[in-house]
Amino acid sequence: MPALPDGTAKPCTIFRIVELLAKPMRRTVQVSAATEPLEITMTKSPKSEGAQSIARAALLLRTLSTFGPQGAALMQISALTQLPKATVHRILSALLEEHLVERPWGTRHYRLGPEVYALSMSVRDVFDIKTIAQPSFERLAQATGETVYLGIRCGYDAVCLDKRQGHLPQNAEILQINDRWPLGIGSFSLAILAHLPDQEMADIVAFNRLRSGEDNAFSKMAAGIQKTRKNGYALTKTRSARGISGIAVPIFDRRRYPIASLCAVSSLDRMKGRHLSGLAATLIHEAEIMSAQYDLARMNPTQVESWRTALKGPPVPRIAI
Repeated sequence: MPALPDGTAKPCTIFRIVELLAKPMRRTVQVSAATEPLEITMTKSPKSEGAQSIARAALLLRTLSTFGPQGAALMQISALTQLPKATVHRILSALLEEHLVERPWGTRHYRLGPEVYALSMSVRDVFDIKTIAQPSFERLAQATGETVYLGIRCGYDAVCLDKRQGHLPQNAEILQINDRWPLGIGSFSLAILAHLPDQEMADIVAFNRLRSGEDNAFSKMAAGIQKTRKNGYALTKTRSARGISGIAVPIFDRRRYPIASLCAVSSLDRMKGRHLSGLAATLIHEAEIMSAQYDLARMNPTQVESWRTALKGPPVPRIAI
């Protein structure tokens, strides 16, 4: 029985999205379990005025991240977040003043601003899972010969951070470095989504279904989530004619919260039987190593303040008496 993000074992449930837009300002998700249906609403618990403002600002920043460098119009942001346009405009105006959001020249769109990038640089080494993954990539490449990916969660998406080419022809795979895919699309993002807390997962599925307009893909995601939780890994096949399959496992932090994924891609004829089970075991083993190294790296951060050296004058020579 798989462990959920809180570390406890729980029977797998089948998540069936039956209604995402019950009202213009409310999105409803129903979770169907083996016993009785449980309705989960995307409405959050009441918050103080200050906390609510911060939560809404964070929601807008995450929403803008899904649009990338082209940004999004006010109406698009309002529709996705289900917040009134006046509220969205007020928060975006405050974020503009702080340079957390900017408006590309010549457009009426909004996108993430330069301050977001600058802030991330100050903790780059603390969350540098790409460097941590390099030894695992090398071992996986030598042991399996498959194409290997590293993905991380970014709001409602998963981002491909790194890739090692395997036996498949170059660019035979659809996913490439720096690609952003909605959580749940592709094995590398499904492995993360399936191990999130139920309410958070329901919110993400509802958001991505609304944003993509792909009702069919997200309505069938329940079976993939259930199977991923049961097996401990996500397994998907491409819908194109490329004939490839991907398997991915989550990388957890010390709270058993999924932060990233390790994925291997191969041809359909190889991804079965002993090869599949062996590949799953190898990925899980490497993911556990990466989880331990990730938390270890975050325990002892160092910060070199070279600017202090620039403020100091030349050393005063000492005269021996």
